[in-house]
Amino acid sequence: MNYEEFISCIRDYMAEAVGNDKTVTINRVLKNNDVELDALTISSSETNVAPTIYLNSYYKEYENGREPGEIVSEIYQLYESHRDKLEFNVDLFKNFDGIKGRVAYKLVNKSANEKLLSQIPFVEFLDLAIVFYCLVDNDFLGSATALIHNVHMDMWGLTVEELYEAAKKNTPVILPYELRDMNDVIKDILVSDIENTIYENDLRYDENCKFPSPEVVAEGLLKEVREAEDAVEMYVLTNKQKMNGASCILYEHILNDFANQKNKDIYILPSSVHEVILVPVAEDIDRTELSRMVRDVNRNELEEGDVLSDRVYYYDRVRDEIQI
Repeated sequence: MNYEEFISCIRDYMAEAVGNDKTVTINRVLKNNDVELDALTISSSETNVAPTIYLNSYYKEYENGREPGEIVSEIYQLYESHRDKLEFNVDLFKNFDGIKGRVAYKLVNKSANEKLLSQIPFVEFLDLAIVFYCLVDNDFLGSATALIHNVHMDMWGLTVEELYEAAKKNTPVILPYELRDMNDVIKDILVSDIENTIYENDLRYDENCKFPSPEVVAEGLLKEVREAEDAVEMYVLTNKQKMNGASCILYEHILNDFANQKNKDIYILPSSVHEVILVPVAEDIDRTELSRMVRDVNRNELEEGDVLSDRVYYYDRVRDEIQI
């Protein structure tokens, strides 16, 4: 089957599986960087929340040999296990006062989101755009998000300036920043990998062995890397939830305090929409090389929807200003 036939097949099988009292539809959903995904939605008159399952990755599995019946079975099991846990009071969105304290902002790429930005309120920032969403607490999902659209603004009779002021006040409070040395971040990753791979799978290991701790092993590896070459100072800036954390560069005083602490201007590397890397400016650091590194990561390591920008930004601590 080609993609369209596959989507139609899954929809028809799911409609048969869930019964006549449910409605199964396929909707095209516009995501960050104008990525369009096909979502299967199962709606019912019993609830105002409809479980949604994206099908694009399932088609890749089908192309790799997975049977359609097996895919339908998995989707149905997902639906059955989650449908009673998704509760959300849509009446909250009818009045801005009901969600005002939950509104936050995030950064997206302006030129890569022409379709999306035609549907949502935004504020221009350099070559990026500040867009807005509502954090929705759910016992099952935790903190889910709902993007704010122009239709919401019309319903609320709200200006973009008013929305921005609410988000500017809320975001640093409900999503506080986290700034860590890159070496500490890498060490945590190494410790986790060592615990989950080497120690768990090594048949020689038991609790009576005198193996060094994963922390000691990770520190030893990092020490060898530092001694092998002159490492560039790097710091990871994100928020505590590590979700849409690149927007932390908008928080007041964060960049200025950090730059003054280092007594240097700062390069800002947009490693994804979820975080940025701060590099204190030094004579031996080539901005062009940093840009190449960012482009390589964006092309080869990130999902398309997680890319923020290929550009390396410059923070001038005297002017307290981010520059292109």
